[in-house]
Amino acid sequence: MSVRHWIKNVRARLPRKPRSPALRQCPHKKAVVIKCFDTTPRKPNSARRKTAKVRLSNRIYVRIYLEGWGLNRLQPHSTVLVRGRGPRDLPGVRYHGVRGQYDLPALLNYRRARSKYGVKNQVKRTPLTPLSEVPKHARALVSKMRHRFLMFNHLVGFKKFKVWRRNFWLLKSRLPQ
Repeated sequence: MSVRHWIKNVRARLPRKPRSPALRQCPHKKAVVIKCFDTTPRKPNSARRKTAKVRLSNRIYVRIYLEGWGLNRLQPHSTVLVRGRGPRDLPGVRYHGVRGQYDLPALLNYRRARSKYGVKNQVKRTPLTPLSEVPKHARALVSKMRHRFLMFNHLVGFKKFKVWRRNFWLLKSRLPQ
C-alpha cells in the first residue's frame, strides 16, 4: 500500500463496544429473578459461584453474579438491582447484583469493602452533656446553642459550617464570664 492510498482511504475507527449492553447506558436496572444456580469458573480457578438468570425492566434476560454469602433467601420472582461488570472468571456473566437493595440482603457486620455489600457507614456520635453539669450562668446560652445545633444538623457535612460540629456548651471561650 502506498502513502497516497492511506491518505485517500483513511482507516475508520471501530465503534466502542459496551461492556454491559443490556443496561442501555444506565448505571443500574431493576430485575426479576427467574432462576438461581451455581456456576463453576474458568480454568485456573475452582469454586461454586452463585449466579442467577434475571429479566431486566427492559425485558432483556441476562445472568448476574451474586457476591458474598447468605443467598438462600433469593428465590424466583424476587427483585434485585443490577449493575454492570461481572466477574472475570465466569463466562457469560456480565453483571452484578447490588447488595442491600430490594430483596438482595446486605451483609451485616461486614467492615471491609462495605460499599460492595450494602452496609451503611457507622458514624460515632458524641453524647450531649447534661444541662445539670453546665454552670448556671451559661445554661440559657447552652440551650440556645443546642437548639441551633439541632436546627442546622443537616449542614454538618459542609466545611463552611464546621462550627456547628463542635460542642459549643463545652467551649469556655463562648461562655459569658
